Amino acid sequence: MLNTLRVMLLAALSATSATAAGAAAPGAPVPLIAVGTGTVIHVDTNGSRVLADCHEVSEFRMLSGPERGQFQRESKPCHLGSPVVHPPTGRWALEAMVHGRSGPARTVSVMVSGREVALPTDKAGHVKQGDLLILGDGNGVVAVTSGAPEMWTTNGIYREQRPVAFTPDGSRVLVTAGDSGLREFWSWGFAPRPDGVRVLPPGMSDSGGNQVISGEPRIVLRHPRGGVRLATQDPTGKRPWKVGSPLRQARRGLLTPLVLGDTMIFYREGTWLPEAGCDESNPGTYRRLELSTGQERVWRRHEGTCSTHDFAAASVIRRTVYFLDGHIYRGFRLFEYDIARDATREIEIKGVSQVLDISADGRMLLVLTYSGLVLHDVVDGSSTSLTGVAGVTSARLLALP
Repeated sequence: MLNTLRVMLLAALSATSATAAGAAAPGAPVPLIAVGTGTVIHVDTNGSRVLADCHEVSEFRMLSGPERGQFQRESKPCHLGSPVVHPPTGRWALEAMVHGRSGPARTVSVMVSGREVALPTDKAGHVKQGDLLILGDGNGVVAVTSGAPEMWTTNGIYREQRPVAFTPDGSRVLVTAGDSGLREFWSWGFAPRPDGVRVLPPGMSDSGGNQVISGEPRIVLRHPRGGVRLATQDPTGKRPWKVGSPLRQARRGLLTPLVLGDTMIFYREGTWLPEAGCDESNPGTYRRLELSTGQERVWRRHEGTCSTHDFAAASVIRRTVYFLDGHIYRGFRLFEYDIARDATREIEIKGVSQVLDISADGRMLLVLTYSGLVLHDVVDGSSTSLTGVAGVTSARLLALP
């Protein structure tokens, strides 16, 4: 299910155009690392250039016609996703999905920037399903690794390996790994031959938390039996995280938790009625927990709705979080919650689909709309549409002017 939803999302995003309403800029006014259909692109005011390309070669048997029974091969662009960047060095990392066996087709090889990549195989020599990790910089691809061997499967269960951040010095990449149930975390060295260190073992957290925020060392873990805990990252990425004692908050119904300073922000599900769906009279609530005092309170009722999406972005410096409200078919609205002021406001951007990135100072949002990419200043409310980035499915900011 996770695999199917992920492919559908990538397909939907790749269909967007790059012409957005509002002020237009020649290329991108700030340097970006953008992901298109099977490509990684550097974009700035001078235009764009390809840093990497990826193709997956599949083999399938013809089921009818004069070539029935014969094997044919085809090459398609890889599904690339989850880019992360380290702006001071220009380094980037992302995942490339390898389908393995999918119906009558099976993966034969993967080519990254013209070179064939070594792929995990089963005893019969068939390629398994999983994610490659591609690491690069402003000159192109530095390394490709298959990551943790146990993340590659042949039983139809997809286990992703998704980059989520660089260490502060840019020497390692933090990766979340696992299926839709339990998760673990690894860090991989940025080098031609990346070394892997498991920094959070399996069984410590499910997939309902784990949101990593730039500049915030603590991450919220949830577990069916272990409850809700805080883990503190090791800044070097070479040592295991320190996991704290369980908090008093019940895990059940606690969604999308993240920590900013001394405050944990999360969503508490509303009441679900048996065979009737959401009880609109008892909806979900957005809440904050002061870690120093244990005080918890509601800061927004989600009227008529019992669940929500992950927080779209967060800034440690401005102490703000951003979230989407609405529906994929009816359109989303983007909101900001200011923790210090305890105030919520709507960010006026038309056709919001996804918040892709937030600047280090928390002022600029890189937003994917149904018309294209938009760079939005949350302080003065201005938006700049980015041109020359058609077909982009995701992007990250490398720097600001």
